[in-house]
Amino acid sequence: MSIPRVVIAALKGGAGKTFLTIGLARALKARGLPTAVFKKGPDYIDAGWLGLAAGGDCYNLDSYLFDDKVVLGSFLRGSIGKEIAVVEGNRGLFDGVDSSGSFSTAELAKLLAAPVVLVIDATKVTRTAAAMVLGCKALDPSVHLRGVILNRVGGMRHERVLRDSIENAAEVPVIGSVSKLPLTSFPQRHLGLLPLYEHPRAIDFVTEAARVVERSVDLERLLEIAADAPFWEGDRYALGKLVPTQSYGGLRIGVLRDSAFQFYYPENLEALTGHGAEIVNVSALDPVPLPQIDALYIGGGFPETHAERLSSNHVFKDSVRSAVLMGLPVYAECGGLMYLSRNIRVDEKVYPMVGVLPVSAVLERKPQGHGYLTVEVASPNPFYPEGTVLTGHEFHYSYVTAVEGNEATYSFRVLRGHGIDGVRDGLCTRNVLGTYLHVHALGAPQWAEGILRRAQQFRKSCLRDNDSLCSTG
Repeated sequence: MSIPRVVIAALKGGAGKTFLTIGLARALKARGLPTAVFKKGPDYIDAGWLGLAAGGDCYNLDSYLFDDKVVLGSFLRGSIGKEIAVVEGNRGLFDGVDSSGSFSTAELAKLLAAPVVLVIDATKVTRTAAAMVLGCKALDPSVHLRGVILNRVGGMRHERVLRDSIENAAEVPVIGSVSKLPLTSFPQRHLGLLPLYEHPRAIDFVTEAARVVERSVDLERLLEIAADAPFWEGDRYALGKLVPTQSYGGLRIGVLRDSAFQFYYPENLEALTGHGAEIVNVSALDPVPLPQIDALYIGGGFPETHAERLSSNHVFKDSVRSAVLMGLPVYAECGGLMYLSRNIRVDEKVYPMVGVLPVSAVLERKPQGHGYLTVEVASPNPFYPEGTVLTGHEFHYSYVTAVEGNEATYSFRVLRGHGIDGVRDGLCTRNVLGTYLHVHALGAPQWAEGILRRAQQFRKSCLRDNDSLCSTG
């Protein structure tokens, strides 16, 4: 297989890599080139922007969450029918989970046999930039560093010194030079870019990023670099698509999708539909009750920025609470955990939420959990067999208070990361599970099967009892 491909990397986070990759994806689309986009590592926000820029889904590639064969299969499947694949790295090029750089962007580039273009933040630096590039080449010569894009360049003289230094000393071509841009054009929050669904002018942002890339980056040179990637014996690898072990046709799975809850991996939703289920999108912001569904999936997001609207939407909150009391299976991640709690406290204000989990969510100004999270299922819960080990990630600025009374129990034991309290996670009551753990379906096939199995049981019980909450299919 011949797949033109390139990895866009940087020396550190915050170097402008995401903005330039968004612009690159949009510029290629504007040229009529079908472009596959990928994000290295666990990330929802950057992936959402990249998908918008390219006009399709952005898939995450993470060898920590799933094995290399699955990574390769996912990459191949996402690249079919495309003329170029663009992968955005994360953090610095060699930054991984340990001093060896395991699971870094560099390791992913080698796995994909993809050339790397390095974005360098040129703020207050000249010839030292050449030492940075030279150091990257020397640290791991098997990483094919094929080009450099300079970002935040101060002017023509600054660019000339940088370009001459890098090309003469490191022998890597500079294929782009971007001037300093006004930061007010690109609103950010504590997780990085403002999420796609909350940006007031998302299309304008993407369009402007493409304009910057068009006038500042040699796209023809970049396409040549991507086309130089070696041929690939793609048939050696499975295509990374989950093969359902059982059909759950006719089930209706509600997914809370609005500007408050927006963090979903495409593969997670595909895992549900791949088993035959139907996705029913619902909003916690609209004053209408839950539709007829067999289970509810609430992903992460920023309920704290929508706390007043969520709190005042009694129609929807009451319908969720009633459905839970009737046995509706609900799987809630991070923001979903906060929404199902009794209230969310932001600064000095307290906003009542659904109240099915006997805890309160408190927003802090520093991360309470950040990075990969591994748990063992230690006690009964609605979705996972005991003894299951799940690896995912967490990134939350909130914590939840201690459980009040005996209405809920913890089902996860934390092996790595923080979870709810550093020791436990997976708060359960009735058919509800709330957790700070985000799982990826390619790395946790038990996830979709657990939700669908419980949804099927719920439907059968409803049909037996002739309950109107059940989907009629």
